Amino acid sequence: MNIKLHDLICRIISYLMIAVLSLLTFFSVISTTFVNSFDQVYYIGDKAWLHAIEIMAILAIVCILHKRFHFRVTDRFLIISLTLMTILIGIYITVADMPPRFDQRVVRSIAANLMVGIYDDFLPGGYGAIYPNNHGIILFYYFLMKFVGYENYIVMQYANLIFMVLMEIAFYFILKRITGYYREASLGLILFMPFWGYATFLYGNIPGFCFGVWALLFCLRFFEKHRIIDVLAAGILMSIGYRFKENLIILAAAIAIMTIARVIKTRRAKSLLLILSMLIFMLISGFISDKLLLSVAGYRKADSMPSISFLAMGLHEHETRGAGWYDDYTMDVFEEAGYDTEKASELSKSDIADSVSNFVAHPQYMTGFFIRKTASVWGEPTYYSWSLQQGRNDKLDEEVFLPDTASVIGFANVLQTFLYFFALVYFVIHRKEQDITRLLFAIFFIGGFLFHLIWEAGSQYALFYAMVLTVYSSIGLIDACSLVMYWDRKKRLRAVVIAMVIGIVLSMPIISSVLTLSRDNVRYEEYINAPY
Repeated sequence: MNIKLHDLICRIISYLMIAVLSLLTFFSVISTTFVNSFDQVYYIGDKAWLHAIEIMAILAIVCILHKRFHFRVTDRFLIISLTLMTILIGIYITVADMPPRFDQRVVRSIAANLMVGIYDDFLPGGYGAIYPNNHGIILFYYFLMKFVGYENYIVMQYANLIFMVLMEIAFYFILKRITGYYREASLGLILFMPFWGYATFLYGNIPGFCFGVWALLFCLRFFEKHRIIDVLAAGILMSIGYRFKENLIILAAAIAIMTIARVIKTRRAKSLLLILSMLIFMLISGFISDKLLLSVAGYRKADSMPSISFLAMGLHEHETRGAGWYDDYTMDVFEEAGYDTEKASELSKSDIADSVSNFVAHPQYMTGFFIRKTASVWGEPTYYSWSLQQGRNDKLDEEVFLPDTASVIGFANVLQTFLYFFALVYFVIHRKEQDITRLLFAIFFIGGFLFHLIWEAGSQYALFYAMVLTVYSSIGLIDACSLVMYWDRKKRLRAVVIAMVIGIVLSMPIISSVLTLSRDNVRYEEYINAPY
């Protein structure tokens, strides 16, 4: 009975992934989302037939490499790839010299103010008081500045790069424990370009996810050896990651679901210590963070922005930004409430009720809203990594980031379709998967997809969920090649014809128009062709 329940959980996760990836693959081939440096979002009609050709070309190239050249990914190849990528990004950080902007600039400035004894940001209504979720990154930059100097953002970006490399290393050892194709999947992670685009992004995302991935590694080590030291390490690392970025609670929840499923199958209740450890250390890390800020800035807990206001904002439509994207609502409602958390929460609940009433009264609009919201998060092929580079270096803006550099977006668009389609192939082939550990990243992905369906939207939030998809898409490509190489010429020709027919049908303008995704084609063309 226990094994059947465990297998049922695995089957549900697999079929949920098939449903979600089918939707995202569909969106990817019929539309592309573009986000400019001002966070303006454009939904652009795409050419599905071209994506069909690209997928078949990628599949053919990999089959040829495997069959004729017997290409294999080795540890040496991975080390060389990671080293080269690290050197290239390190050079880019130095040459680009990109100062942070928006919230990146704010958290760094707050840390710099702490260095010289300015604590205004932690007074009631200040950024540090309103956004306690950023205390972890502020403290990290504060202590880093003590060693590297006042506001040295280049060194901070190098620290970001170190976290990125450490994350890749942790993924290698995780994948080695859950799949025989760990080298190929690791290479897919290394070559995931949007991830490296975040090297200059000075926020809690990169260090937070790094600690979260290492926490996952120690969870898997505990499943192997059942040592308490691994439980403690997992709890401590996850709590640190959570302090950097509270969205890591989704990864912690995924680990908890995986752990419970394993307990159901193995009846080893000791594994539940992992969940207990993460909960305890998350609470302890909050206490330590508060004590550090008390000693550094004299800060005591004050009313902060209620989380529910982000849910309210996630149900707003915008004229230029994506559906559900940031629109200053959270700050405005908190200010309107006189910086009173409870009152702001009540105002947010009323706003949510108004949005829901509007959706119920206009079901067609509601459908279009969530289509646009989903497309704005998951249809932007660079996951914001291209947009966040703009507006930070005048020379690069002029020579590289001009609107007419659409080839970069086009290249990323191909890779995004590859990502979704071959991940879908993986789950179709492995839909009867009976090892919950191999489905951990799927649980994490589903959690992120559902979370941002109702929460504040933004293509940057999809980065790490898309990143873990590379694990499945890399293996899905290998599985697809294994099938195709055993097909005869007639079967291959039939598959090509079917793919092209589907591509041509999906390329019809009415498809994207019905889904309200091509409404910005004219506006986008004006933007691209406008003088810089």
